[in-house]
Amino acid sequence: MASSAHSASLKAAILTVIALALLVPLTLLSSLVAERVSQRDAAVKSVARGWGDRQWFAGPIVAIPVTTEGEHPRTRDWYVLPDRLDLLVELKVEEERRRLGVYEVPVYVARVHAAGEFDLKREIARLTRGETALHLHLDQARLLLPVSDPRGLRALAASVPALGDFEPSDGFPLPVLAAPFGGGAEFSDRRQAFDLTFEVAGTQSLGFLPLARTVHVAARGNWPDPGFTDGFLPLERHIDAHGFTATWQVLNLNRTYGDRWFQDSTAAATVLASGFGVELVQPVDIYQRCTRAVKYGGLFIALSFLTLFLIETLLHRPLHPIQYGLMGLALSVFYLLLLALAEQLGFIAAYVLATAALCALMGGYLAGALASARAGAVAAGVFAATYALLYLLVTSESYALLAGSLALFALLATVMLLTRELDWYAPGFRPEGEPNT
Repeated sequence: MASSAHSASLKAAILTVIALALLVPLTLLSSLVAERVSQRDAAVKSVARGWGDRQWFAGPIVAIPVTTEGEHPRTRDWYVLPDRLDLLVELKVEEERRRLGVYEVPVYVARVHAAGEFDLKREIARLTRGETALHLHLDQARLLLPVSDPRGLRALAASVPALGDFEPSDGFPLPVLAAPFGGGAEFSDRRQAFDLTFEVAGTQSLGFLPLARTVHVAARGNWPDPGFTDGFLPLERHIDAHGFTATWQVLNLNRTYGDRWFQDSTAAATVLASGFGVELVQPVDIYQRCTRAVKYGGLFIALSFLTLFLIETLLHRPLHPIQYGLMGLALSVFYLLLLALAEQLGFIAAYVLATAALCALMGGYLAGALASARAGAVAAGVFAATYALLYLLVTSESYALLAGSLALFALLATVMLLTRELDWYAPGFRPEGEPNT
């Protein structure tokens, strides 16, 4: 009995070492998934350079040079935000994805109509009240249009009196296009209305900056899986298989900066932190799911070894540690096969094929190793059930922890019930007078 106990303990120790050694290929697989994600990100950036990057934009801003007179005169731009900005946005994701190798990148074209008005008379009066050392150069005033990546701008039409042509400009904390006001511009008698229409191409996301006292955005698009996680959430939204609609309203009280400021007094990060918009979420991210599967790999290899150990013990047909090592490598190769197939076929089809291949291999191998076709079929069924559980854990977003905890508890309870009468000091035998397991 002591010899049997020693043999069982030694084999359990060897299997533990083999299981720990198999963590090495799993670690390498994790690095491979991370490398593929990095290549996917590089492909997205490559497409963005030619089409348009993540885009954000805002309504127009008036920039007026102001000279502070005195011992050291200084001229800076003074930026004034609109009183009201209404954005009507139609986002169209192209049906044909841009491909770079095996990677697909969704791209879009957004048509934007921006309307609103300035009250420059009021703002100039506030600035110059009691100030005699300020000189405003109204003849050099410009209209600024913030756009994150001007390379994606397809068209731009402005209905603003006495406005010149837009061109890239600097000085503002964010990338902008600037157009000078002509000599016929009037800033003192009434509110200044504006109306702009433009098209901008981009990838991955479309954002808006609330650069006005009151901003109202109404957006619609043909992407069925939008994300609204950053910045302000929509007041209303509707999502279906055909696309989405969403509306936002943001007040100047919701921001951390004012309606007017001088050049270099407000940082770009402060303005960008107030942004909000739409993310083109891809719900079936094969790399995220493959990463989850690999993270569970060590646990499922351990469960598989435990199952095999119980099978050989109950059937009195011992398996050699080398056989465990070969089967452990097969379990590890499953994740490599899953990643390779997922890039070509999608995650669901890849998972079904990889699981079927693994179950067929393990069932056939164990049928020969245990000299029992029935045992091989049962083992294949057990592996199929095990990897069905893994699929549930990988694809579940909200209930993965609950499902995993319940399933592991059920598996542990099953193992304990099956082995509760097993004499581990003499596997397969019971003391005299008791039934054999």
